[in-house]
Amino acid sequence: MPAAKKKKAADSSAPRGAQTVHRALQILETFSPRHPALALAELSNAVGLTVPTTHRLLRALHEKGFVVQDPHTKFYSLGPSIVRMAALVQGRDDVIVVAHPTMEQLRELSGESVGFHWLVGDRRVCVHELVSDHPLRMASGVGNWYPLVAGAGGKAILANVSPARLESILAKAEGFDPVVLRGALAKTRELGYATSHGETVEAAAAIAVAIRRTSGEVIGAINVTGPSNRLTAARLEDLSGPLVEAGHEVMRQLGHVESD
Repeated sequence: MPAAKKKKAADSSAPRGAQTVHRALQILETFSPRHPALALAELSNAVGLTVPTTHRLLRALHEKGFVVQDPHTKFYSLGPSIVRMAALVQGRDDVIVVAHPTMEQLRELSGESVGFHWLVGDRRVCVHELVSDHPLRMASGVGNWYPLVAGAGGKAILANVSPARLESILAKAEGFDPVVLRGALAKTRELGYATSHGETVEAAAAIAVAIRRTSGEVIGAINVTGPSNRLTAARLEDLSGPLVEAGHEVMRQLGHVESD
């Protein structure tokens, strides 16, 4: 099919919704170490869209800082928003490298799945997990998202965010009892860890501790999860000391110093 016809087929309707996002991502993916800067016509040809549509998408990406344009050559390249996002991913990966050995020790001690849940906006996502060797086990699943208002990991994080951010998150959250949750968060702050029973997965129990950077900013939580018939209240209490110490060890390696 001639290039012009390809463009027409790909651009048969005005970009909107998911199609617009997909096309914008195609543009961003066109940049590479070999081609860090590209002209409008080159981008248009690469993604199979007309020049006007490509320019419209580039303008939107430019407004959000995802691309920049050289005022002299008029070439486009990736912008500061991409750099900031890359730094976030790099920071997350660095934390996982630090946390992994301690998480392995926790899995060996508990016999249950151990996960790292990263704070992303108003939710948490499992970014690293060491699954239990038990035939019957619980797992968060890497890449899965969970609410902050439920589950041990969510409560451990919420108990350590700033008061302003907490109120902002609670104002938008649904499906929770604010009185019960605030009581649970107060208990979490007092104990240094959070527990849950069947809050996100029926018949599952978990215990979690928040992880903070050097600045004191909470970035996520390490949790231990398993079937509630194994992770009983008594068993969770037994694991609380080692989990809290594990959290402190990870934060020490990240440079966090506990205040007296």
